[in-house]
Amino acid sequence: MRRLPELVHRRLPTLPPVDWERPAPDRNGLRRDVIVAAGFLLLALAMHELMQSLTEREDAPDRLLSYLVLASLIVPLMFRRRWPISMMLIGSSAFFGAGNENTYRVGMELCAQLAYFIGIYTAVTWSKNRRGLWTAMSVVLLFMATWLIISFFSSDLFKATGTSMVEEPAGVLPTTTAFVLYNLLMNLMFFGGAIFLGMVSWTNAYASQIVEIQAQRIAEQSQQLADRAVNQERLRIARELHDVIAHHIASVGVQASAARMVHDRDPQQSIELMRGIESSARSAVSETRALLGVLREHDDPDDVPGSAEGARNPEPSMAQLDELIATNERQGLSIQLSCDEHQPGFISSLPAGLSLALYRISGEALANVRAHSTARTATLSLRSGTDAEGAWVEVEVTDSGRPRLDSAGGGYGLRGIRERAKLHHGLVEIGPRIPHGWRTRARLRVVSDAATRLSS
Repeated sequence: MRRLPELVHRRLPTLPPVDWERPAPDRNGLRRDVIVAAGFLLLALAMHELMQSLTEREDAPDRLLSYLVLASLIVPLMFRRRWPISMMLIGSSAFFGAGNENTYRVGMELCAQLAYFIGIYTAVTWSKNRRGLWTAMSVVLLFMATWLIISFFSSDLFKATGTSMVEEPAGVLPTTTAFVLYNLLMNLMFFGGAIFLGMVSWTNAYASQIVEIQAQRIAEQSQQLADRAVNQERLRIARELHDVIAHHIASVGVQASAARMVHDRDPQQSIELMRGIESSARSAVSETRALLGVLREHDDPDDVPGSAEGARNPEPSMAQLDELIATNERQGLSIQLSCDEHQPGFISSLPAGLSLALYRISGEALANVRAHSTARTATLSLRSGTDAEGAWVEVEVTDSGRPRLDSAGGGYGLRGIRERAKLHHGLVEIGPRIPHGWRTRARLRVVSDAATRLSS
């Protein structure tokens, strides 16, 4: 036979899981329960004295016994959220005990009824042991039903409530029937209302916890996305810094070595090489400062936008290709440019991110020729076209030189080329040519900057 809690949760899927436990209140909440219950006890005693003044002396219950009944109903509320089931059982015992002829009027007072209602409500909404709760609740309801049935046939109860004194009732039902139905409905509303409101509060607590967990998860995911964006930005800056250092600083070393070798026999050429060194050094400093300025813009709130130190130069693009070729030629590498576009002006109209990647790949490939090859001439080919997947743009750098001795690099430049191509859904072919030489080819897909960021 299926267990009752599992059956109920299957029929009502909005209820919390059977094994869910509501988090216990903190110390401030428990301390507040004690204070509120103490104040409520004083209110109940005061209202009982008012009722005493409205009751005949001969019909009034004993004062000390009445105080004990009220205290036994309200004092457990001080610990209602610490031990909810136990306090409900204590309150139920006190409430049933107040059903005798001497203290019946005390149990019917508003504060007594409200205290017992709060006890049942608290047990339903705060109990962690749900199986123990429903076991205890079943015992209480069974005892209450038995007590009511016995009370219906007790003349003392009728005498206490005064129903036996009604000889000609104004209603359509007999006095006894009306008394039974009235008490039945009152108890159904009393116990049913307390259980229903407790279940609503218990379910709302579960929903609130789920919302908090989801909010925390969203905050963690947002932080992860932010960290990922920071890491991607750092990777981009690292690639940019590598390109700047590899292109300019490496060329400074090559030109300095060449200037030293030709200084005695051709001073004029040596001077030109020194000018190239100066130009490369200035470009390296300028681009490095611009890249580091990206970090300072976010780290230093005192930087004034537009100031000389915080200003950023525009990132390079294919519009500066002529300058890139001129720089390489000043450094001793003659470049033959070839451009084959499927639409006139297609390469010059590329998105900024794609144009930057194409420019950096071209610069890295040419820098590799200068640093690692004996060739003094290289071919830079630019192509564009379309296929079934859309438009593409391609850069290819080839040379016919042989590898330089002791010029092996760390591989970061080639890795940067592959990463830039991957960012734009591209393909890269890098390797030696036959019979000698080197070839670097990268084909990138043409998509918008926004689509590229989302796909990455």
